[in-house]
Amino acid sequence: MAFQTPASRKTFVHHHAKLHLKMCGYFLFVLCAAVTANSVHAQDYLCPQKIAYVENEPMSQKAIVILQKVYADLGCPLQAVKLPGRRGPLHFNEGLVDGELLRAIPAEKNYARAFVRSSVPLREISNRLWRNPNDDDPQTPIAFTLGVAWQEKFAKTNTDKTGVANKPMMFNTELYEAYANGRITRFLAADTNIDDMIAKGILGSTPAPVIEETVSVLPLYHYLGAEYAPFMTKFSELVAKTDPFRSPQAE
Repeated sequence: MAFQTPASRKTFVHHHAKLHLKMCGYFLFVLCAAVTANSVHAQDYLCPQKIAYVENEPMSQKAIVILQKVYADLGCPLQAVKLPGRRGPLHFNEGLVDGELLRAIPAEKNYARAFVRSSVPLREISNRLWRNPNDDDPQTPIAFTLGVAWQEKFAKTNTDKTGVANKPMMFNTELYEAYANGRITRFLAADTNIDDMIAKGILGSTPAPVIEETVSVLPLYHYLGAEYAPFMTKFSELVAKTDPFRSPQAE
């Protein structure tokens, strides 16, 4: 049996402790490296933080909830920013939001900032002129919602062409109530707005509006700043695979 002096025992304990610390340090280094590698592999993109959507618009209100779930699946928490229709592009250009939920390609002209568009549309929307089936007078004024570009354009062009007056309104809800109360019988709206009007029972005894004219049918895309291109690629792949914005919850 080897004989150890107090000094040799002290040296042995010190050496053993030092070796133990080195091994622990090496283990922690390997563990941290593995976690970091897995994190980078799982999420190798910058997450958008704030996305604008149009307030008081039924389809957007439903779609923003779905968007937050899709972002969460991609590891990105999301703050939804409710804005009037015209404010979205302004906030995007100023960097106050990182993107917009649903926009059509013609709206891209409003962007002064580099952007990326989802490779697949999230939804399609049919913009139409509607009328009460009991009113077939072509001179009846046409109501529309202020701040909705296609409606403002149609109303102005139609007035210039036919002389028919128009009735601007501040919100979709105001327009719904005006139709239900009989104050208007012709108005501009997307088909999803009509579905919402009927689903909420707003009409009462007023007959559901019928299509007088289809103004446009447009695919709607998700837009982000160009710096989020890697994220948009992953987002588009997931949407193309799962199609969440056309699920029953989105209707």
